[in-house]
Amino acid sequence: MLVAGALFAGVAPAASAQAPALTPSPTRITVAIKAYENNLTPFTLTMLSLPDVHDTVNLIYDTLFWSQVKEHPEPWLAERAEASPDQKVWTVKLRPGVTWHDGQPLTAEDVKFTFEYMKQIPNGRYTHHVWESPVFQSAEALDPLTVRLTFAEPAPTFMILPGADLPIVPKHIWEKIAPKDAVKATDMLPIGSGPYKVTEIVPDQRYKLEANTAYFKGKPTVDVIDLPIVKDPSAAFAALQTGQVDSVTRTVPPELYDQLSHTAGISVLKGTRMESVHIHFNILKAPLSDAKLRKAISLGTDLNGLVQTVLLGHGRPGRDGWVHPDSAWVDPTTGHQYDPALANRNLDAAGYARDGDGVRRTPDGKRLELSVLVGANEPQQLRAAQVMATQLETVGVKLSVEAIDAATLRQRRNTGNYDSFITNLESHAHADPDALFFFFHSPPAGSTTPASFGGYSNPAFDALGAKAKSTVDVAARKAMINQMQAMFAEDTPALVLYYSDGLYAYRTSAYNGWISDTGHGIFTKRSFLPGYQSAEAPVTSGKPEATTPWATVAVAIVFAGAGGALIVTRRRKREAALEEA
Repeated sequence: MLVAGALFAGVAPAASAQAPALTPSPTRITVAIKAYENNLTPFTLTMLSLPDVHDTVNLIYDTLFWSQVKEHPEPWLAERAEASPDQKVWTVKLRPGVTWHDGQPLTAEDVKFTFEYMKQIPNGRYTHHVWESPVFQSAEALDPLTVRLTFAEPAPTFMILPGADLPIVPKHIWEKIAPKDAVKATDMLPIGSGPYKVTEIVPDQRYKLEANTAYFKGKPTVDVIDLPIVKDPSAAFAALQTGQVDSVTRTVPPELYDQLSHTAGISVLKGTRMESVHIHFNILKAPLSDAKLRKAISLGTDLNGLVQTVLLGHGRPGRDGWVHPDSAWVDPTTGHQYDPALANRNLDAAGYARDGDGVRRTPDGKRLELSVLVGANEPQQLRAAQVMATQLETVGVKLSVEAIDAATLRQRRNTGNYDSFITNLESHAHADPDALFFFFHSPPAGSTTPASFGGYSNPAFDALGAKAKSTVDVAARKAMINQMQAMFAEDTPALVLYYSDGLYAYRTSAYNGWISDTGHGIFTKRSFLPGYQSAEAPVTSGKPEATTPWATVAVAIVFAGAGGALIVTRRRKREAALEEA
């Protein structure tokens, strides 16, 4: 257990000799999350709770702007940013009066340090923004609230990336830790500038967040957020229905939507995280190294059928060009080409002959039997894989579904030990202007194993992406990104199966200030800040909870986790509670 910066290895502190007195209960909610992310610093994340890990981190840390899904993001830590004529140099003016959780002032030196520090950590969810896209060169603190950032190439969308995505970290904390050791710094509570402080961590079980009452955008509207880790989605939504959690960061399963939206005391808010479920192919491994085969798999997959069967209509079919249909960078003329007859003709022409049972053989005589890895804790993705496997029988591809735990899936995909895998990603992958280039440019020279996203390599795609990301003219840049989407659709290094509707359920009696923050769902810092509720009023379904006095007896639910049983206790009398140590 991490409390006040100390690591107790999960051992609870000794009970005090005298029971604490009853004190007025703060506004407190419990939100079920799906995975453990170490101590929630930008360097130590496990990334097992995709797609909502980014929003959890942003409760603790702040970015210069918010957020990367918008062409014109809202100033956040920054009041403004001005570019040089060639847009290689950006001068950022920070807000005055912002402090870190420990009371130290946040200054231009912290921003300078963040960029310089992250440049020394090449592999990471956030650090790639300073060494690869765009390439950060140098920083200079001009005064306590002004920093000048210089890039090696034009950075026309600096306010989107990295400005609206890169968490700013405190120099006085991280300068004591060598960059090479940042990923191992899991034994401390994080210090950020965000609206919430992490005050307790029980590994693999739960987090406790408390409001940063000195937050520069005002005192958060919820005092305490408890985050139990509930890996099983069925258990998470069962807990919501019984009142043992107040919300779930996962989207509502389609089969539960009608029930939850008509349950007294529960509302379902429709938004979007720009989330996708997609299949990635191992392009460095035959036979999926053949673009003709990958394209045939795409042609043989009925994405509309997947949406109706798996999502019960609560979503949209994927686009062959990868980019989300709501992104400002999408090519509106593209969609998905479903044509199994064409797939069969193309495979016949490419030498993929059928056996008597209908399964094809590769041109070198091997049975066309492929496997797809799916997270065992993702029943919706598992169902999608099963439906896809049935659809592909029509084109002679045998697809076997292998359900494994999330950590093993990540390990196998990172070492290239797979044919294909299904996973999900959010706005960072589907709305950012540089997403196609970052996620799918060629692996480093000499690499013998695929990168996280399959090892796709197309020099023409690379050249166009490199040119697009430094093109200042927005219209010209969009035209290039449209060309990249067309290349992607033809080569099919991955196939988006569907974009889920953002359906988020919560108990209205616990908290009714949730907003749909475009591209982020509802579990975002703006749901807990004054002023935003009225700006983005929720459109909810559901009916009011019957008026019933809160029971004074505590109820509990036990969630099985990797670290043992987690007891989450909810006192129905919210007016008074025993504060945890």
